[in-house]
Amino acid sequence: MRVRLSIFFGLLSMLIGSGVSRASDIAQDIARIHLEAMGGEERLARLESFRTAGVSRVGDFEMSFQMWAARPNLLRIEMTTGPQTLIQGWDGEGEPWVQTGLSQPPQRMAPELKERFTSEADFDDPLFRPAERGYVLEYAGEGEVDGRPAVKLLATRDLTDQSTLYLAADTYFIVRQDRRRPALDGTMIETQTFYGDFRPVMGVILPHGIVVKEGERIMSEVALTWMEPNPPIDEGWFSPPTQAAPHKE
Repeated sequence: MRVRLSIFFGLLSMLIGSGVSRASDIAQDIARIHLEAMGGEERLARLESFRTAGVSRVGDFEMSFQMWAARPNLLRIEMTTGPQTLIQGWDGEGEPWVQTGLSQPPQRMAPELKERFTSEADFDDPLFRPAERGYVLEYAGEGEVDGRPAVKLLATRDLTDQSTLYLAADTYFIVRQDRRRPALDGTMIETQTFYGDFRPVMGVILPHGIVVKEGERIMSEVALTWMEPNPPIDEGWFSPPTQAAPHKE
């Protein structure tokens, strides 16, 4: 770690000393280092979708799930508890939908769930091609995550969606994301997401452990058991079904 830290802080000193002192310029350089650490921009671009499965815990309640995600923001989640299956989906364009039970017709998501679901549907993190996706990056200093040194970047999109990203100084992986976004009632929702258990998927390093908090309250804990890169996906898989949707085994 010490070698990595000396390289990072040496790079930072060199950037500032050479006159590249604007926070946005430093942030761009750190973002490039992050992409290389994750596997490189070319490999990241080739990973266009994935299918994964795992377990989600909320307090003492636990459920298994499968999830399909595709660039830029297509998302489908099938959650199972006992004999009941709940499906949530969004094709990135129309209305997000919910299907309670495989034999039931889909329904529009409630506004509160829709706002959260769509805001978290981005396939890529904010440091992948940020300018194309409307992000403005700024260097925000140094900090710690679980006692480990980290560098902070501020990622802002549409002036209302703002995240502070914590990149571990020894790996340059994003290990924490603090996010502020407006709720339907005009108040601000603040969440802290912690990432861990990083593993390679088609040469790209991705987190397989995710914990979401609001303040000191743990909202969910997710442990992924496997991930399939670029799986075959039927046309319309993310759109609301016109009839009872089959469950993919």
